[in-house]
Amino acid sequence: MILKTSRIKSSSGPHALVRHLWHGKGNEEIVQVQGGKHALAAMMDDARAAGRTYGIRHLVISPEEATTRAQALNVLHLHGAEFGYDVDDCTLIEHRKPRQDGQGFEVHWHAAIPEMKPDGAVLDSRFMFKRNEMVARLAEVRLGHHLTPGRHNTWAAAALEQRGFHDAALAVRLGPAALSFGPAAQAAPRESYSSATHQILKRNGLSTSAIKAAISAAWATREEIGLPFMDMLHHLGIDLVPGRRAGAWVAATNGVEITALHRLLKIPAQEVSAEMAQQRRAPAWTRASGGYDELSTQNQKRAEGSFKAFQVIYQKRHGAEYPYGLSEYVDYCQEQEAQRQQSLPEPSASRRPRVINDEQAPGTPEAAAAPARPPLPQVLPDDKESLRRLIGESPWSDANRDPSRISDEYRRRVQTVREKAEKRLETTENAIERTAPKDEIAEGKALEKLADIAAGLALKLVNSVLRVFGIPEIPQPNFGGPRVVGQLPGNPKEHEQAHKEAEKLREYVRSLPDDDAITQKSAQVAQARQAEHDDWLDNTAPARMKLTEIEAREKAEREEQERKARVEEARQAQALAAKERVEIDAPELGPEVHLDDEIERLRF
Repeated sequence: MILKTSRIKSSSGPHALVRHLWHGKGNEEIVQVQGGKHALAAMMDDARAAGRTYGIRHLVISPEEATTRAQALNVLHLHGAEFGYDVDDCTLIEHRKPRQDGQGFEVHWHAAIPEMKPDGAVLDSRFMFKRNEMVARLAEVRLGHHLTPGRHNTWAAAALEQRGFHDAALAVRLGPAALSFGPAAQAAPRESYSSATHQILKRNGLSTSAIKAAISAAWATREEIGLPFMDMLHHLGIDLVPGRRAGAWVAATNGVEITALHRLLKIPAQEVSAEMAQQRRAPAWTRASGGYDELSTQNQKRAEGSFKAFQVIYQKRHGAEYPYGLSEYVDYCQEQEAQRQQSLPEPSASRRPRVINDEQAPGTPEAAAAPARPPLPQVLPDDKESLRRLIGESPWSDANRDPSRISDEYRRRVQTVREKAEKRLETTENAIERTAPKDEIAEGKALEKLADIAAGLALKLVNSVLRVFGIPEIPQPNFGGPRVVGQLPGNPKEHEQAHKEAEKLREYVRSLPDDDAITQKSAQVAQARQAEHDDWLDNTAPARMKLTEIEAREKAEREEQERKARVEEARQAQALAAKERVEIDAPELGPEVHLDDEIERLRF
């Protein structure tokens, strides 16, 4: 059971609440249990007369299980005992409305409670939301309903214990423990969407519950649908945009953010983020060529299952059956998959720089195809801000469609890649030299140098003796200098890998596009962006034309008002001048007498 409370200011009046309680759309049946419209007007009048800010407290009783009207009155009595008001002074309205997702009880109640008591005191509002939850848990225990895992159940159990409801406090403490193994224990429960969002979408002819049901159905059947989860919702007019918190995704439609996806689906945000990051492979029947008749028997069965799931989602979102058949659905999915495959970049086998050919623009993620815009509604709004949101902005600005600017940016990125590759090639060449086999020398070793000097002196002495006896001298080596001790084998494995890496880098540098290729590719990119800009102009032409008409009409009205103001100012100046002339020419006659008429009268 959910008890939701809101306070209505006395300055706003009871008209909006009266319209919602007695004439709310979407209700199959509306029953006035007690009170009436006159009671709501009296609440507001009393609050305004006493100078109170709030006049009515609006309470919604929404049970999950079947509840009778008498039981709803008992819940209202529990709420009145907690906040200190008399239930006989309240107005209670019963609404019967089927749940969109089929969960919960189809009847709920609205209670209008006077914010000012008969003695002039203000109704208690301290810890209003926590106490509402406490009353809801107490009512669930009294009615034998399943306990809702509320955010403040711990506080509610302590408050019930303090008020003497020991059995209810024990049940609330044990209730969340039984739910600690399910999804409800992952996070504190929150409402799927706010009342303000619900009213904004309702004014635009959109059903919040229908959108919620469509998203839930799409999430449950995402394995069977041939399109990615985000593309499926985009096709239904629901967009997923990154939220303010890292890893969160928000569902939005017509520029209005509805709710966070993980909150609506009641799952951890990490699971939603993982689904968005996952590159789900499209089913085989969407990657096949040809329509439904050319598919294999197995793929036809998979396409039929996907079509049934898509029909459920479409019906929940639009409230109508999907207007096309299975063959049209398969053709659409295959077309969308072909466009997606064309927009995907070629996968690279390693993290090394890819060889760029004439068909690819290095470092230009803008060259990827932009997502298709949702079609404009048939009935355009009259509000300028709504029209501007529908129009949006062009996918490419004038600067981004300029071939010379694209060429300069392309050339700069190619030069950056070239410099990085050359720097890496230099490092690789150093690695080749470092890992090559080389001779080990005794250079820089003091002990070996001293030994060489001593050996040199001894050899000179021996040669002197040999000269005396006429024996040929022994040749003297380079004592004291570099001396080869042995040969180091190096690192053959790293040496070979460095050679291969250097060869690939040299080939990569040679394959980088030259100025002519850059100019040609820039012209192609500019042409593609211009085509997307033209498509945006064509799609938004009706909305832009209507916005121009509205702005022109407002400008004409402003100019007309300015002209009238100038005419009125001129008339006042003329009247003031005439008044001053009469007073100066004939002050004794007064400002009300015309001088010319008086002269004519005096002449005769």
